[in-house]
Amino acid sequence: MIASIFPDTPGVSLISIPRDYYAWIPTWGLDKINTTYLRGVKNGYPGGGPGLIKATIEYNFGVPIHYYAMVDFNSYRSIVDAVEGVDIIVECPFHDTYPDPEAASGQSDIDLNPGLHHLDGKHALWYVRSRWSTSDFDRHRRQQQVVQAVLRQALGQNLLPRIPEFWDLYQENTETDLGLTDVIYLGAVAARFDMRNLKSRFIRGSTLLESWTAPNGGSVLVPRYEALYNFMLEAAQPPVTSRATQRAHRVAVWNGTGNSSWGEVAAYRLRLEGFEVAEVKDVSGEARTTITDFTTTTKGSPLWKLLSLYKRQSSDVVSTPSEESPVDFRVTLGWDYDPCTGTGTAHWRATPTPGPTPTPTPGE
Repeated sequence: MIASIFPDTPGVSLISIPRDYYAWIPTWGLDKINTTYLRGVKNGYPGGGPGLIKATIEYNFGVPIHYYAMVDFNSYRSIVDAVEGVDIIVECPFHDTYPDPEAASGQSDIDLNPGLHHLDGKHALWYVRSRWSTSDFDRHRRQQQVVQAVLRQALGQNLLPRIPEFWDLYQENTETDLGLTDVIYLGAVAARFDMRNLKSRFIRGSTLLESWTAPNGGSVLVPRYEALYNFMLEAAQPPVTSRATQRAHRVAVWNGTGNSSWGEVAAYRLRLEGFEVAEVKDVSGEARTTITDFTTTTKGSPLWKLLSLYKRQSSDVVSTPSEESPVDFRVTLGWDYDPCTGTGTAHWRATPTPGPTPTPTPGE
């Protein structure tokens, strides 16, 4: 995961790279990007595994990496527990089984229904690691979700001014080339940070990637170069700049499902899709999910996206044009609302320029 930090804004852009991305690895050649760290360690690359990761990301994505931070599973648990756990929105029923030395049977299940859950370090780790019935792409979303939740907890508990107190814990749980002065500076930046200025981006989807079989027979993902170039240009902009160039449409969520946290579930998905959620409130039970459209023009309207998200028809739209409305749309969730609907649609889309399937050959 790449984190681009913009101190002046302040803002953050998070970019997740799929593990099967077919990258040019300096001093080695073409291979899956998740092999980079081990090659750097084994081959004595300057800076070891982290050094080779930095060079590989800059070569393939044009993003210079100034620092790195790396945690293992135990460290991950410790960090989440240090902020007293994290609040996580779950959209689809989630189940997996993990080895658990704390359980008499040696293993434990994690079962999460759609809604809001507070997870400790152990369960947050299980949540981000799982690929059962999901994908590597969805795991990226969950990883970013937990990173954001940790930051939200730290901001909410005013932990950032106490960074020097946590320095020992930080050193014990993180391998990094960030020094204490760097961390204190980033803490000062984070103290001014507004979570609305955090941008999530995922390198995924057929507009950015295509499947290919490498010469060694492995299944890899190769980029559609022009689309990826445009993607990285947008991702490199500070979030405030991105919002200024394209106003986010404002949406109110009225939750008539009878499930108290499902309004927040819908709000989470809408934010991933680029909407600004202005209001979430519970209302009396509604039989069917509807969309109220307050906009006064169809030009640039994202109504199609809302219809797709909620699997609605045009008959489910109530058109009430109003220049005085504080929101552009209101989504009223009914008993037919399925939180899992639309979860495969949240990724940045680019219009690619078609080109031939690449036929690279690994080399020195």
